[in-house]
Amino acid sequence: MRKHAALLTLVLVAAIGLGLAGCDKKGQTPTTKPAAKPSAPAAPAASTAAKPKILVTLPEYCNTPDGCTLTDDGNIILSIPNFNNGKPMEQGTVAESPALMVQIDKGNNLTKWYEFQAKDLHPDTKKVGPMGCDIGPDGNLYVADNQLFFDPAHKSRLLRINIKDGKAVSCDVVVEGFIVSNAVIWRGDTVYVSETQLVAPAKAEEGKPAPKLISGVYGIKISEWKDAPVKLAPWTPEKADPHLVAKYETSGRIGFGADGLTFDGKGNLYCGIFEDGIIYKTSFGADGKPSEPVVFAKDLKMHCCDGIFWNKADDKIYVADMLINGVQMVSMDGKVATLHSNGNTDGADGSLDQPCEVLVRGNECIVVNMDMPWDSDLLTNKKIDKPFTVSTIAIPAK
Repeated sequence: MRKHAALLTLVLVAAIGLGLAGCDKKGQTPTTKPAAKPSAPAAPAASTAAKPKILVTLPEYCNTPDGCTLTDDGNIILSIPNFNNGKPMEQGTVAESPALMVQIDKGNNLTKWYEFQAKDLHPDTKKVGPMGCDIGPDGNLYVADNQLFFDPAHKSRLLRINIKDGKAVSCDVVVEGFIVSNAVIWRGDTVYVSETQLVAPAKAEEGKPAPKLISGVYGIKISEWKDAPVKLAPWTPEKADPHLVAKYETSGRIGFGADGLTFDGKGNLYCGIFEDGIIYKTSFGADGKPSEPVVFAKDLKMHCCDGIFWNKADDKIYVADMLINGVQMVSMDGKVATLHSNGNTDGADGSLDQPCEVLVRGNECIVVNMDMPWDSDLLTNKKIDKPFTVSTIAIPAK
């Protein structure tokens, strides 16, 4: 992802993709239902061909993991937005914990990697919501700061965590003006960030389908924030910010659109649509201009696309299918196969517990379990429950 989805609505009416659709100013678990109730997916039967195991049982100060990225030396940097602070905390399910970044090394040992300082928090909300992340060409880590749960009025940002001598030392804002900054991925000197809601979802009329949702992907060159943060202009039907490289119109059934991002080896950009389980492909010309997005993968067995990851070794895209506690594999002809799915679980045995992000390290698919349910018949996961986990699934040999 480089980001996700688990991502996450509020006051609003927004929906997190993490997939949601409602959350209060304290960032509590969303409770707003989709405007029109779609039919629920069939409860997945646990597959046994590729059984997940525990990679890491997270400490209690990591109550809501989300985006992650893989470093060149095989370590995983994992975002911990802790959106599960709030109602579960009031019920005694979790303790309030600040957002932070952690590292899982090659031996699967977890350590705190960066703890956000007071100056890093949004000046209006006094919060930070780290999600998708990726390492830039300058060696620093870039992180989506999703402010949707705290204030939906274009407060989300892209942050840079500065690394010196291998250690995270400080944080700066480089892009402002998102509603939901979500996945982050670099290609050359350009960072691509999914905007899960280009405009706040419109309310549906009673008994009618939800209005279509508009979302997209921005591309910003590293040179553009040399002197000051880039400020994105709010999207309107008449005018889009020039950094917008792709726009999608989707069902609106949940309120979370563009989510996971990945590139293949030929430089094509793929974006997963959280609410529809569709992957779009965008190609770039010799002049760098993007083509119109086209549907790359659409299959009834793929209900949701949160985090996605192209794996060079087998030339497949791995997909966190949050709604059904599943991971899908998509070959480059667009065909979808299920690596694993399971029913509702607390994840203690490594079973998937609302997966939001995937990456491949060696011959294992690493799956981040967000465990942040909202009230919906679409979602297999039904409650926040300990332990908080990251799973691993062995990738079948070719």
